[in-house]
Amino acid sequence: MKKNVITIAAAVLAAAVVLYTIAGQITLRSRLAKSQAQMELFMGQTREELGYMNETQELIKQNAQQVRQYVNLPSLAFPERETRQGDGQDLSSSTSSFEIAAYDAVAFLKDYNRDLEYIKQFNQFLRSDEFTLFLQDSDLSLRKMGDFKRSLVDGSGREFFKIRFKGEDSQLSVESGIFGSSRDFSITQEDMIPYLKNQLEKQNLSLGIIADMNIQLQNLYRNRDFRADLRKFELYLGTPAYSSENLRVPVLRKDNSVLAVLTTHTPGGVFRFQNRDFTDISSLKEGVLSFIQTEDLRTEAEILDDLVLKEMETLLNDQAFQAHLEKNGYVYSSETREDNDYIYYDLNSPDGSRAGALALQKEFGEVYLMDRDDIPVSSLKTFAPDHELVYPFQNNQEKSFDESLPVPVQGSETFLLIGSHEHNADTMIIVHFNSVTEEVSMLSVPRDLYYKGMKINSIYRNYGASRLISDLSAITGLNINKYMAIDMYAFIDMVNLMGGINVTLDEPLIDPTYKIRENGQWSTLYYSAGEHHLDGVAALRITRSRHTSSDFERAVRQQKVIAALRDSLSNISLGDISKIYDFMQIADKYLISNFSTAELVKYYLSYKDYKINGQNVLNTDNVLYATYTNLYRLSEEDQEKALADPDFYKGGWIVLPKNNDWSAIRNYVRAVMMSS
Repeated sequence: MKKNVITIAAAVLAAAVVLYTIAGQITLRSRLAKSQAQMELFMGQTREELGYMNETQELIKQNAQQVRQYVNLPSLAFPERETRQGDGQDLSSSTSSFEIAAYDAVAFLKDYNRDLEYIKQFNQFLRSDEFTLFLQDSDLSLRKMGDFKRSLVDGSGREFFKIRFKGEDSQLSVESGIFGSSRDFSITQEDMIPYLKNQLEKQNLSLGIIADMNIQLQNLYRNRDFRADLRKFELYLGTPAYSSENLRVPVLRKDNSVLAVLTTHTPGGVFRFQNRDFTDISSLKEGVLSFIQTEDLRTEAEILDDLVLKEMETLLNDQAFQAHLEKNGYVYSSETREDNDYIYYDLNSPDGSRAGALALQKEFGEVYLMDRDDIPVSSLKTFAPDHELVYPFQNNQEKSFDESLPVPVQGSETFLLIGSHEHNADTMIIVHFNSVTEEVSMLSVPRDLYYKGMKINSIYRNYGASRLISDLSAITGLNINKYMAIDMYAFIDMVNLMGGINVTLDEPLIDPTYKIRENGQWSTLYYSAGEHHLDGVAALRITRSRHTSSDFERAVRQQKVIAALRDSLSNISLGDISKIYDFMQIADKYLISNFSTAELVKYYLSYKDYKINGQNVLNTDNVLYATYTNLYRLSEEDQEKALADPDFYKGGWIVLPKNNDWSAIRNYVRAVMMSS
């Protein structure tokens, strides 16, 4: 019996082994078939990609030849890859690179000698007695722009003509520097010099007319009656600036955004405003005043406010929403309240007492939930899906992500950190990472820095981050190509997620205009000198307060908060996955940047251990001075007269480089941020 049991058990085990082996073979064959199908798909895609690369290569060759032809350079002889019929082997295996180079060199020599002959013909014309005499009589000189191109300029560098030689046609193409018109001449044609003389006379006449018109436009800029007419509409004139020989005067709204531009226009010898031409200064003035009486002069913030208010009123009058209010024990008050910052739509309890409000922040067009004491509880967008509050009049914006692997980057980098509140750049800090010293330098740029007729912070609101980093690159001499803009209120969530931050204040911070509520009690904002452990709300307070301290002192505190937050981030271990995930979620909701997600990780890994060396601020203690928009271009005598006039409007408070020398800023930046 025992023997039979053993026999049966052995048979069952053998059967199991056989079945397992068969199943394994079936699975293996299935996997092999699947792998073969994937390999065939891959090979097909690869063949398509190679075909596409070949087409792209041919297009690049064509474009290169066209560019070289345009600048009168000889064509390139690209080596062609040939294959033998039948076996598909490359001919280069039997033909040496020496032979190929020799063939190409001979072909190139032909083009080279042809170009030398063209250059000789062009130089013969440029050295001819008649052309040389024309240059002498006209006080013009030649500026070489290539083998076949010259520019004719005066002593100040103003360009009057461009002359280009078309060797294959033996023609000279002459383009007027001011009028932009062009004409072709044979290199032996005798009427070219008379044409140059005639065009030069016309251009000089036009420049004289424009110079007189620029003076008239300057006088209009200084005209007090004209300025007074503009102030009635809350408009004023920005700083005049030249674009080539034409003077441009911007008309600015009360938020420094550009409404329109007054300018002289050379080709027509006219004044131009809003694509209309005016033959004299009086008609220009009338055209401007007529325009502003019929144009919508609201700022972008005001337009946004009106659109949001319309949406709020539609919502509050909706029967379903009113039923929702009633269900939660609230009644909407149809009468709005307003102060300097907000427009309030009160939500009352049944007994008539105020329970809270929905309030529009007028400067940024953001809606907040307020408590009964008009203290912001939270932005309405924090209740929206993904914290994205979208009105019907707005378009959705999509984010794109780069899924490349996070590898630490090499080399020094400079970024711009923007502390924004909706559309305004409230804080601008340039951050430079020095890979040589492994240090981080920060430089705060005051938002009142006046550049090209507007405050620097308004560039972000009116033109976007790309224009802002471009202008800051020009101002500082730094190569800034990346930015991060983060809502200042996001600091609350980020700091709280880190468990708070430690910040050391060099001086006591007291702001009697900044009232805070702690444990139900109202008090004045006060932090003593020394180290403080701050939660998110407290961190936001010290970065926002500026009543009893300057913008420059506030900038230093902002840099301290950023440094403390960076230190807290550096202490997060990779094992704390939940905290890292929560931080990335906050960043995704509040961060606007031209970094991809992968790039953010790359730079974090590369620079997280760098030492912060110096917290610098452009201010009046180093390279800046403070003035007003309508004063700074006046002489000291005219400033005294203007200030003595009670009707004189000083304009907005601004800061500029001392002696209006913008190179001083670049020198200072180089000294404090680029030194090793």
